Amino acid sequence: MEFNKKSKNRVLKAVNGEMSYKKLTAAELHQFVQHWNYDDGIEPFDWIIKQKHCDKGTALCLYWFLQPDYFCKFANEDEAKEDINYESYKLIKEIEQRYCAGFYEDENFSFNPKDEFLDEYSNTKCIPAEMLEKSNGAFFERQDIEFAFLRKPNEKELKTIDTKIKDAIKIIQISNSGFIYDGTDSAIQAIIESVEYWKGKELGKMKIKNLSYLWMDCVHKQHSWDWIIWDWETGNNIGVTNSTKELTCLADTIINHTIDGFQPSTIIASLYKDLDGVTNFYDLKKDPYSGIGLLFSSDHLKFRE
Repeated sequence: MEFNKKSKNRVLKAVNGEMSYKKLTAAELHQFVQHWNYDDGIEPFDWIIKQKHCDKGTALCLYWFLQPDYFCKFANEDEAKEDINYESYKLIKEIEQRYCAGFYEDENFSFNPKDEFLDEYSNTKCIPAEMLEKSNGAFFERQDIEFAFLRKPNEKELKTIDTKIKDAIKIIQISNSGFIYDGTDSAIQAIIESVEYWKGKELGKMKIKNLSYLWMDCVHKQHSWDWIIWDWETGNNIGVTNSTKELTCLADTIINHTIDGFQPSTIIASLYKDLDGVTNFYDLKKDPYSGIGLLFSSDHLKFRE
């Protein structure tokens, strides 16, 4: 079984809705089931339990995460229909039917409900005996898929940021020779005008993405956001983050999304203005930013000094 850094990243993206869970391998599905926030609903599992590549241990694991013993208090399905968790009940019954009928043929991942979900006080009168037993396979416990963290830039990275801001000013001055970076509002407008100027033009070796660094410096100065490094085991990204470290903008986002026309260049000013006083997504006046990768939720990441 192969479950490496790439697999962890794929599971994390699927949990966060950044890629489809339908693209996950059997091993990744097993981890997806263990990492999913069940308060977000059970929609993915309507599809997962119908797949032949879903491992028997994964189906059993999902079954117990859905808390089937909760429904043992109901005398029949009609009573269960009155409960707000009826959708979970239907899913539980479908897993039972498929599991006991031998639908899940692969047995790579062992799961034992007695390790975590069952004790002498559990009410299991409504649960088939087969669903109470450990499945065959190798034990594949919940893996840590959060292998990224936030940290302050080091001295070398701060010099890189300064260099890229200076390069962004030079890019703007190609089409606006009188531009001087002496105010954030005027700089934001200059960035927009530069993006519009360069759209569809041959860029050659010019690094148009460096305009993102000037934009982030405006956010840094105007809203007191800190320069940050989103550090991965496989690399890192420079960005800015708010004081609570709950929201982060990264360098490879806002210019990427506007220079190619994916978003109107006006979003450069809209996001800049909307970040005033913002500490989380709920503070935003509108939310067109997170789903297209301009603004990332980072409250789940550790911060290392």
